[in-house]
Amino acid sequence: MDFIIETVVSDEDESAMLDIRERVFEREMGIRLAPAHAPGEGGAAHLLARVAPGGEAVGTLSVIDTSGDRALHESCGLGFDPGERTARYMHLAVLKSYRGMKIPLKMMLAAHHRVVVPRGYGHTWLLFDAERAPAAPLFRLLGFELKQGVFVSEYGRRRPLVRDERAPSSEQVIRRAEQYLEGLNGSRARAGAQFAGAALGM
Repeated sequence: MDFIIETVVSDEDESAMLDIRERVFEREMGIRLAPAHAPGEGGAAHLLARVAPGGEAVGTLSVIDTSGDRALHESCGLGFDPGERTARYMHLAVLKSYRGMKIPLKMMLAAHHRVVVPRGYGHTWLLFDAERAPAAPLFRLLGFELKQGVFVSEYGRRRPLVRDERAPSSEQVIRRAEQYLEGLNGSRARAGAQFAGAALGM
């Protein structure tokens, strides 16, 4: 199954995004989220993963500009320079029946190209489950560095992960992640062709 990543631009998009958040964070995880930033508010950008153009929305991811928010950075143990342009990845969620399909990776890569690079962010960061963070394959694949310290956020006990967007290694890990996805898509296409050939007796 293929998915497309769209930017939230309409009221319908925003409603779909909020519905996913409610189903995943509130109903499934029991986490009450703060009101969402509206698209464009405070530099916020939101993405939706859909099954097809105009199809069911199955995943969401937000990128929030945290440049100059020294209190927030210090509360999470982040030593960014005062003038540093920074962005936080938040509210990454995929509906339960669509997990295991690399949708988070696709959304993170789309966010990098559509938001992080064009806006010139020097660092991106996120908070992740303190127990799972050391072995989180998604963020290792994307080159995030696990920082020391455990902090309590709206999600519970979390550890910060940070990526220096200006480092040469950042561009390299993004390309490797894209090649990884391309390899998966190629494998699926070959498997589909083999299945179709077998079904037709070829």
